[in-house]
Amino acid sequence: MRVNLAIGGLGMRLEGGADVALAMGLPGMGLFAARDVEPAIEVRLDADVARPECRWLHRFEFGDGDRVCRFGRTAEGGYCYTFDDKAWLLCTPHEAEARFALTRVADAGVLRFALWIAYGMGALRHGRVPVHTSTVVCDGRAVLCLGESGTGKSTHTRLWLNHIEGSSLLNDDSPIVSADGTVYGSPWSGKTDCYRQEHFPIAALLRLEQRPENRIRRLGTIEAFTALQPSCPPCLQRDDTLLDGLVDFVGHVIGRVPAYRLGCRPDSEAAHLSHDTIYGLCR
Repeated sequence: MRVNLAIGGLGMRLEGGADVALAMGLPGMGLFAARDVEPAIEVRLDADVARPECRWLHRFEFGDGDRVCRFGRTAEGGYCYTFDDKAWLLCTPHEAEARFALTRVADAGVLRFALWIAYGMGALRHGRVPVHTSTVVCDGRAVLCLGESGTGKSTHTRLWLNHIEGSSLLNDDSPIVSADGTVYGSPWSGKTDCYRQEHFPIAALLRLEQRPENRIRRLGTIEAFTALQPSCPPCLQRDDTLLDGLVDFVGHVIGRVPAYRLGCRPDSEAAHLSHDTIYGLCR
């Protein structure tokens, strides 16, 4: 079974057996199916591949803390992700496209995460990165709300939807950002069912902080870099080769897109302040 997807302006091919059907049954995934795309990323599912010896670079908990993932570099120069040591994703170095093999995955949540990882590593060489952000669109341009978990990204975009006329949600967790300053909807939107096969120029990056009063200021280059970089996939920051590509990517984005820091309360005033500041200066 073979399925082509168009995500973030790139082709992604899934090939294999039952897990391809499982993948296409994930929420939102079918909206990104496309017939005539040249795949830049290939993922072979249900693959029968041995787990290689690795130099492990990162270990973390996944989901609600009931799973442990590890990320490492193989002796051949590729990469390996393991999920509870029950399944693993291998990336084989290749000049033309990124090729991955994923062993049998019974858990839909793990499969969804593994495909996100494969896309993130494969798309980086094409100047595209899935970014952890809640993204709202207004007047044909997008604002990326950035911040650590619990800082109110989804709350702030919801305030836009409720109080800023003409605003809409593009993605609530992991849209695809291009180095040219464009953001794309994706099939990864966290707990919010918001899957849009659309793209928009980015009006601004907006780093959020909870504060007792609403204040906004524009960031300089170094602050803008540190506003965006932590919201990129951790695996891209744990390996020197991937990190070099990520640094180039972030530099291109902040060179094209203004960045702001918003200290705010969860109220309509904060939404109007961020909207009026960003769109007042961008027009």
